[in-house]
Amino acid sequence: ATPSLPPLYFLSASTAAAAEEEEFSCNTNDKKKNSVLSSSNAFNSLPAETLQHCLTEYANWGDLAKVANLQRSFATILRDAAEYGGHDSKWSLACSLLEGTHGLETNPRLAIEYLTELTGVTLSDTSSDEQAEKATRCFAPAARKLATCYLNGNGVAQDNDRGIQWLKVAYTAGADLDAAYELGTIYEYGHHDVEIDVKTAAEYFLKAAEGGHVEGMAEYALCCELGCGVEQCDEEALEWYTKAAEEGHITAKYSVGEIFEEARGVPQSDSEACLWYFKAAVDGCTDSKKALTRLHDIARIVLPGWEGQLNA
Repeated sequence: ATPSLPPLYFLSASTAAAAEEEEFSCNTNDKKKNSVLSSSNAFNSLPAETLQHCLTEYANWGDLAKVANLQRSFATILRDAAEYGGHDSKWSLACSLLEGTHGLETNPRLAIEYLTELTGVTLSDTSSDEQAEKATRCFAPAARKLATCYLNGNGVAQDNDRGIQWLKVAYTAGADLDAAYELGTIYEYGHHDVEIDVKTAAEYFLKAAEGGHVEGMAEYALCCELGCGVEQCDEEALEWYTKAAEEGHITAKYSVGEIFEEARGVPQSDSEACLWYFKAAVDGCTDSKKALTRLHDIARIVLPGWEGQLNA
């Protein structure tokens, strides 16, 4: 979002600027006074309407930061613009401060302040995972960013527990499916010093899958296929692999073909397997190409000219 300011912002600031210059003139030697006031006077000589137009139409956050250094009356212009612009402006400023974009130098500490404010959720030093999961409403992208900051120690002391809590807030209060999937991978592989818990991992993969997260579908299907964190079930594995495959997941397409070829929970069908292998092979799956070669006698009947199509 482009920074924006109230219509009369510079008009109302002119009086304060004049008083500031008068005070500065009375308390500063001539050489320093002339040097500093020249820039300030040039800026203040512009009509308030012109300043308003230029800074709201063409300026980025970095330009406003420079204006803030001209005189004390503009010291809060960044925060004023973020407040006036509302949610989108605060989000834009927070990301710019975190990433050092839009003319700003990185300032993770200040970014954390804005991100925390944006979430609308307060986590105290004694907050538990259960309390984080009870949050009912939040701005999920900000919670995800905070999670990343705490997990990586960016702008705050690294705190894996707090990072996990913010991920849980992002999912439970912000319906962020990526957060659910990330939690699943964290518990599956024990990332960020978290104890491996395949049952909890499967639960989060299912949450993501049920919400339509394609990678979550494929991961939960794998859990069902292997009996990892859930009861082994070929039928449920096929169901979720198929859903992921229909959404374009390449490995899931191969897995569906493999299930039909090996008759796991379904009647054996090399023909059906070839159809799914071909779908995956078109997307570049090397294992599917090998499978079609292995089932060449069936593939040439079900998929006439399949080799030429893949090599085209």
